[in-house]
Amino acid sequence: MATTVAGSEAYFESDGKAVNVDLLYTVAKNSVIYADAWLGLAGDDGDSGDSIALIADNREYQFEVPSGLSVSKGDIVYITVATVTGHYPDDEAYGTSAGAGNIAFFKATADKDANNIVTGIMLAHNALLS
Repeated sequence: MATTVAGSEAYFESDGKAVNVDLLYTVAKNSVIYADAWLGLAGDDGDSGDSIALIADNREYQFEVPSGLSVSKGDIVYITVATVTGHYPDDEAYGTSAGAGNIAFFKATADKDANNIVTGIMLAHNALLS
């Protein structure tokens, strides 16, 4: 418990590593998705109308990125939320430039490899800072 504005008490809710989101479309577990204004990884398979846990932590993952996107160690990869079909970001949604409508998704810990895989630490929990 913590004290907040005007002496009101705040109570622990969760560890903040996931948030429940309601789906409008079908998603596959471990996929990058954008739902209920949250960007992260689907914690389970889900269909339209389901509520699933969306992982939004700061662990290191292997992400597949579009072949045309150049990513080097230290780059931040952003998702443009206007370029999302269903809950999935389109290839054009991925970029390395900040800007309006872009959410910081991960910071690369290695260069992109020949299979379009980049390891990086997810930053999706910092969406409000993007």
